Amino acid sequence: MSRSVLRDGQEAAVIDVGSNSVRMVVYRIDGRAMTPILNEKVMAGLGRDMNRTQMLSPEGAEIAVRAIKRFATLIEALQIREVFPVATAAVREANDGRAFADRIYDETGLKLRILSGDDEARLSALGVSAGAPDAKGLVGDLGGASLELIEISPKGLGRGETFPLGPLTLAREEFDYDRVSEQVEKVLATTKLLGKRGGDFYAVGGAWRALGRIDIALTNHPLGVLHHHQMSRAEVLKVADVVRKQSKRSLEKLEEAAAKRADTLPYAAVVLERVMMAGNFDRVVLSAFGLREGVLLERMSEQALSVHPLIAAAEALAGRWSRTRAFGQSLEQWIAPMFVGQVPIFGKKRDEVVRGAAARLADVGGPLHPDQRVEVMFDLILRAPLAAISHEERAFLAAAIHHRYTKAQPRHADAYLRLLNEEQQAAAAALGAALRLGADLSGRSETLLAAFDIAALDDKLVLRVKKRVAHLVTETASRRLDAAAQALGLTAETKIV
Repeated sequence: MSRSVLRDGQEAAVIDVGSNSVRMVVYRIDGRAMTPILNEKVMAGLGRDMNRTQMLSPEGAEIAVRAIKRFATLIEALQIREVFPVATAAVREANDGRAFADRIYDETGLKLRILSGDDEARLSALGVSAGAPDAKGLVGDLGGASLELIEISPKGLGRGETFPLGPLTLAREEFDYDRVSEQVEKVLATTKLLGKRGGDFYAVGGAWRALGRIDIALTNHPLGVLHHHQMSRAEVLKVADVVRKQSKRSLEKLEEAAAKRADTLPYAAVVLERVMMAGNFDRVVLSAFGLREGVLLERMSEQALSVHPLIAAAEALAGRWSRTRAFGQSLEQWIAPMFVGQVPIFGKKRDEVVRGAAARLADVGGPLHPDQRVEVMFDLILRAPLAAISHEERAFLAAAIHHRYTKAQPRHADAYLRLLNEEQQAAAAALGAALRLGADLSGRSETLLAAFDIAALDDKLVLRVKKRVAHLVTETASRRLDAAAQALGLTAETKIV
């Protein structure tokens, strides 16, 4: 297992040998952005029999070995140098777990890092922080065999604990709600991390993500993106109640992927329900980031980690070309004075981050035909693999990039109407108009952009142009200035200096 620092532009693979599934994800590393480019999973069920035998499932072990052999062959063919194989509760707790790890090494050359409960909790929380750097509350990572809880805040990680509450551990006999609830309550009564603390609970793990997909289906939520999907305590209790009363066929009708976990999902639902009640949490925030992203994050340089994850993700989406990055950075600084005096939408600091991401994405539609951009840009940004962004902010950012290319509202965009109020819609249009002005005025050249400066002064949007480039202010550029000023509630003015 490599101990080197991840480099910008390389690829890295994480193999996660869990109690229920074995998964490999290959990521492209762009600064601190981690973009999955290959994702394979096999439901091996390594921990299926552990509560009875204290051994790994023989059938599950064979399935897992075959899967990991395939992963090793793919890694060699793709010439991936940075590989991080990790194993969690099943391999950690099984009497034959070490023998299984030795077999993996003998047959594939991959040395499994068997994580302790503390390590698993820490890495999961670290992964959550990669996707939500402002997260404050408690992280819970539900695997097949165990539940890890750990405190999280913008200042770092706190206490962590591990509990034998995975669905495979609980499923000793046919599901009985009262029995399972009592068992979970008894175990959770030993923790010092809950105690009616309130606030946010960040949920990690495939089973809980499946519950999130069911909630999206039940509520007809306008955005089918799991990362940062939120459920109130009442919504969690409703989903848990629905799941434990459904047959496998009914679950499949609710959410196709949930049917694959039909046997274990009721147990996962009870654990989430009991955690919510014991902690008196206000809401659950689902995280698509977890253990695997945490494994990578601990290998990143301080320089990479100094960049906000939303900014890094926007740069990664826009492209790795230095020209694209340089212009996005320049555009962010250039448009900032236009918004002085504007009412904050998500808060002053948060608005600055969202504007920075929008500036990086200002030319993401460049390769598309002009007729296509208007049709696809909103949906592209709305569902893009972005980190550290709420659903409302996603819709806002998508609307801003849409308005980068047109004044018209997004068509057939339910998320635009349901996630954004009128004030947010107007602010997104203003940001899009500002991006369009800067991009079109300069031809997306940071050198030419520096020949102009712009500011909101005394109810006017004043564009100052150096005399040597005055010819760049064409009729089209003047229209862009007028549109930006109008969107900001200002009057346009151009000064040649």
